[in-house]
Amino acid sequence: MKQALKGILSAILTPFSEDGSKIDEFAYVKLIKSQIAAGIHGVVLCGSTGEHPALTVAERKRLFEIGSETAKGKTDVIAHVGSSNVRDTLDLTRHAKGLGVDQMLVVTPYFDRLKFADVQRFLEKVVDIAGGPIIYYDTPGITGLDISEAQMVTLRKEGLVSHIKDSPASFTRTMRMLSNPDAPIVLAGSDPALLAVLAHGAPGTIIGASTFIPELCVQLYEAVSVERDLPRALAVWEKLWPIIDFMLLNGYVALAKAGSALRGLPLGEPREPLAASPEASLKQLKSLLAQASVGPLSAL
Repeated sequence: MKQALKGILSAILTPFSEDGSKIDEFAYVKLIKSQIAAGIHGVVLCGSTGEHPALTVAERKRLFEIGSETAKGKTDVIAHVGSSNVRDTLDLTRHAKGLGVDQMLVVTPYFDRLKFADVQRFLEKVVDIAGGPIIYYDTPGITGLDISEAQMVTLRKEGLVSHIKDSPASFTRTMRMLSNPDAPIVLAGSDPALLAVLAHGAPGTIIGASTFIPELCVQLYEAVSVERDLPRALAVWEKLWPIIDFMLLNGYVALAKAGSALRGLPLGEPREPLAASPEASLKQLKSLLAQASVGPLSAL
């Protein structure tokens, strides 16, 4: 598993047919190509923004195949293999390994409230198949697991976790891990903390908004992490944050899909139980994109 991850790792959307019954494979290829053209540093397949709970195992395997074929050698390919059960996670891990993906993102089974020993045992099974430490998807609001900094250090020392997609219950823990050389490498996973975490030295982020506003996310990363130009970074953030904030308050996935359609790349509507964005939200999102000077994706 690749260890030198950096930049904007885009948790891309999953396009569906008009009735939502099938994956739109043509649109998926087009989306990935648009991400590469925009300078995205990696694509995350079947993440939360990709609606993984609404996908079958067969659909996720097919998305891994398309993503690998389209992006391999052009940008990093990261497969999210986490599931509500161990059986499916291990099945998806084997498939992703066979495709030669660069890395895997793993959320723990998110119905049962696991103990830390359960997490270790689960990750040992995943890593044994993957062949190296993975990205741990830390999202306490979903899993009910609030893993401590010391436990994260243990997971890295045991060779189970190299990076953490950090969507924490405590931003204090985030800052401590960023300063701890023994902790897993932090990838910003909380949209509101994106600028702060990058500025504090995180090498990159896994974010969903980049699936339809990739250029703003890349500009932010370059300003903060490459050029170390904080005034420029703040200027980009002033464009990016109102869009992200509106998504967080009004339906992240639905608005990401709506935003992609507004920019000329329709990807269908979310699958149930998620609903499409109402017309009033679409009008407001369109206004926010105009204020940020965001045009058609084809113009990238």
